[in-house]
Amino acid sequence: MTSLRGPVALLVLASLSSAAQAQRGDGVYRRWDHDVTFALEAGGGLWLDGGAAEPAVQVALRARVADAAGPVLAYRWTGGDDGDALFVGVEIRPLWPAIFLTDNATGREWLDLFLQSFAVELGASIVPLGTSGERGVALGIGLSLDLPLLLPTRTSGAFRGLALRLGARRVDATPGFASTPDMRDRSGWLITAGLTASLGGGAGPSAEPARYRAPR
Repeated sequence: MTSLRGPVALLVLASLSSAAQAQRGDGVYRRWDHDVTFALEAGGGLWLDGGAAEPAVQVALRARVADAAGPVLAYRWTGGDDGDALFVGVEIRPLWPAIFLTDNATGREWLDLFLQSFAVELGASIVPLGTSGERGVALGIGLSLDLPLLLPTRTSGAFRGLALRLGARRVDATPGFASTPDMRDRSGWLITAGLTASLGGGAGPSAEPARYRAPR
């Protein structure tokens, strides 16, 4: 019996190591299951304009191809003079393809999804220029991170997860782009936190007819 303790211990350690490896992800996390990821966000925050802070509400829709880049449509509303604004732009998540292509994923799903959610937004914000109702186009540049709250599973279908999105967007609305009597600089910062639900659309780039699928 004593002579068997060594091999048995090695087998136990090997099985534990295999189980640990099986729990580690490959960094993709079912992203190839769908062509496009749609993310619907609803949240609130603060609009900072010239030292003043006003409560703000934002709803946004994002569509990312391969979960890496795609268009953004976001509506912002504040209760003060700045009123509402519509942001139209592009979101890019550079860390996800970079980490995947260099095979540097940690294998821990929550941590990988958190790091790879770092995003940059660039686009145009349609903002009010004054009390007369005139509107103009401002430059919008934003950064964001997602804190995963609910991770997708193999049986979740199109559901891609629920996250708390933390974002900051700079709106540069200098008064040189229009001429209205009551025009003033509507530049400011939008700081938001919102819940984001993600859904996958399309069959995915690896989809194939059922007759060619390998048996599972």
